[in-house]
Amino acid sequence: MIIVEGISHVTLAVTDLAASVKFYSEIFDFEIIDDSHKGYVVMTLDPIKVKLVQVDKVANQLSASKVPSISFEMDIDDFTDAIAELEDKEIKIIKGPESLDKGEYLIFSDPDNNLIEIFYQG
Repeated sequence: MIIVEGISHVTLAVTDLAASVKFYSEIFDFEIIDDSHKGYVVMTLDPIKVKLVQVDKVANQLSASKVPSISFEMDIDDFTDAIAELEDKEIKIIKGPESLDKGEYLIFSDPDNNLIEIFYQG
């Protein structure tokens, strides 16, 4: 058995690194913790780390199947505020808000069509 202590980071492929850094900073308040390498940036929203890796083309099979690459849990008030912010910033909402068990979820996309889910459970 391999014993792990946690997940270091989630990696997302992006075609425009600067636009993606701006998106994750403005939408979620992620902060850059490592931009010293060519072709990728590591950002954090403690304890979550995202590594944005620049590629020529994003062919995301998860997005094609309408499956989010990353999912964020929040409380009901923050969920409601998040929907308003996404609408104000004209972020493309893919699905939702829709009921989920005792809560709701919503799926939207980043600049490279990586799908992001936000949800709360009551």
